Amino acid sequence: MFARFVMFTLLYCSPVLFMSNVANASSTNASEPLLENSEQLCSDGSCRPHIMMLHRQARWGDLQSAAIVAMLYITGDGVKQDIDYGVRLMTRAAKYNSPIAINALATWYRQGTYVEQDDEQADYYLQRGVDIGYAPAEYQMALRLYLENTSDSIAEANALLTKAARAGSAPAMFLLARLKLNGELIDYDLEGATALLQRLSMNGHQEARALSRQLVAELEREAKIAEQQVEVDPRLEELADALQGSLTMERIQIVGTNHWGRTESALSNVAFQRDAFFNRGGMFRIRSQECDFATNCATSRPESRHSSLFDVLSNP
Repeated sequence: MFARFVMFTLLYCSPVLFMSNVANASSTNASEPLLENSEQLCSDGSCRPHIMMLHRQARWGDLQSAAIVAMLYITGDGVKQDIDYGVRLMTRAAKYNSPIAINALATWYRQGTYVEQDDEQADYYLQRGVDIGYAPAEYQMALRLYLENTSDSIAEANALLTKAARAGSAPAMFLLARLKLNGELIDYDLEGATALLQRLSMNGHQEARALSRQLVAELEREAKIAEQQVEVDPRLEELADALQGSLTMERIQIVGTNHWGRTESALSNVAFQRDAFFNRGGMFRIRSQECDFATNCATSRPESRHSSLFDVLSNP
């Protein structure tokens, strides 16, 4: 049976120290609202057509677009900064269960950013995010429950963290991997931790890659010790090889370039993605109704004045 030596050499710490680390994660690794602390994307005016698209989609009831427009006004990126208007727009989007808006308001009220600090409001929005199954909110709630440090709160935190990790939340996946290796707050699970670290490493998560390298070294060292024993656990080399494979896999990053005269940017990608999924009205003017194979989606009909899809979207 594979000794749990890796757990102690890599990540062992007292429960008090671990809770301190969780508290620090809660304050510094909060899931930040889209675009909030990023560099200005639209300072050169290149995003104006895409901002117009997002405005139009927001007016038709697309909550995702409304939340993005709210953040643009909050940051003053591509528009004249108007924090009050941005907060009102974000609150309106949250009223209709926009996950981004709900999580943004929970963070703002907790930190006193853009709004007056109010823990009661922060708790309200955080719980709403959990209720609708939004992974970043589940991750934040798990951190708060860990800090309560009771058997019930830890069990609930483990369930929420696992749910957020399964939904693809990178912070949740990384914390869950660490907990599985630590074996203090959740059952020790080397295979589970390895699988999580593999996924994160292949997606370029730097902390996961660093921990994976450390874990590979420990596994290889433990495998050499095991070779001297009568029974060798085959998992040692298998897990080390799996982690090493994720570290050495070549990653190809595709960067957008100018195409047919349209400026490519992070915001343009979001704008066109939202337009592709959102029902822009017509016969079915249903708030936040998105197109799928089960829904008849109305479309903008091209006319003679439209020379491209961009013209249709910009001037319906």
